[in-house]
Amino acid sequence: MNYLGIDLHKKSFQAVVMDQVGEVLHCQQYGNTREEVLSLLAQCPEKPSTVIEATQNWMWLVEVFQEFKVPVSLAHPLKTKAIASARIKNDVLDATTLAHLLRSNLVPPSYITTRQEQANRELARTRCQLVKQQTWCKNQIHAVLTKANLHPPMSDLFGTKGQAWLKEQKLDETKRLVIDEFLKLLVNTRLRIKTLEKIISQRCLGNRQIEILKSIPGFGEITAFILLAEIGDPERFDSGKKLAAYLGLVPSLYQSGKTKRSGRITKLGNPYARWVLVQAAHRLVRSDIQTKLNFAALAARRGKKKAIVAIARKIAVLSWRLLVDDRVYQQQAPGG
Repeated sequence: MNYLGIDLHKKSFQAVVMDQVGEVLHCQQYGNTREEVLSLLAQCPEKPSTVIEATQNWMWLVEVFQEFKVPVSLAHPLKTKAIASARIKNDVLDATTLAHLLRSNLVPPSYITTRQEQANRELARTRCQLVKQQTWCKNQIHAVLTKANLHPPMSDLFGTKGQAWLKEQKLDETKRLVIDEFLKLLVNTRLRIKTLEKIISQRCLGNRQIEILKSIPGFGEITAFILLAEIGDPERFDSGKKLAAYLGLVPSLYQSGKTKRSGRITKLGNPYARWVLVQAAHRLVRSDIQTKLNFAALAARRGKKKAIVAIARKIAVLSWRLLVDDRVYQQQAPGG
């Protein structure tokens, strides 16, 4: 059996092939093209078991190996670093280390998404970024008004009444120009969000898992789509707690001897899924009486931010349970 470790970069990759006893058979840098990958495979005595560290551009390379039935796995970057950190670091050493970890069956795996899952992630993440840009535009307009000591009397400056009020305000030429530019950007961003949401709605049609997630209070179609796109196959997690840990919604832990101390959430997991779950938690607190009471009790003891995160974590665990059981959420009667 041969083992191939690859240190992948933006325009090239370093490959190291070794045998079962760890002897290096081939070591060379290649360009990021399909032809170069085929040239590498031609240097291997047999189809090698391959490992690639999960970087931003791993998808194309994994697909080439899968096309030629080469067994390939992704190595989790943070966990790999924890196992095999070194003071001396270069591309050859990184690729060699990956090959050694694979040979020793010590590769910390990272999930390989399907092409459809990857496409859905790109769509979901673009929508998330546009929503954040929309919020940023609004904040910039409010900032300009604050500098002019102007304070909107309505809660929504960007509704019909708010826009009418904004046009009536006497602003100097520069401030008016800046606000108009941000308003144009805001309108454009809203249109792009609506376009993406139409595409998302089409992809949600007939999707059983989307319907399951939509049955959870606080979830809408967009929230369900983003969460499902980010977690992929829910059955790859052994439990709802493992999913919550993947999303970075569990407390950090320090333990030494008899000392055991919990800290803030790790935030090491998927930021997009964590973001939509926190948003869902906020909606749930506003709409569900029992959750509102639970939130109030938690907030009194631990603060509002920690209380919202705790509810988001419960939603993550519930989502996993429903998806794995293939059943919709059913509201229990009070005291039931």
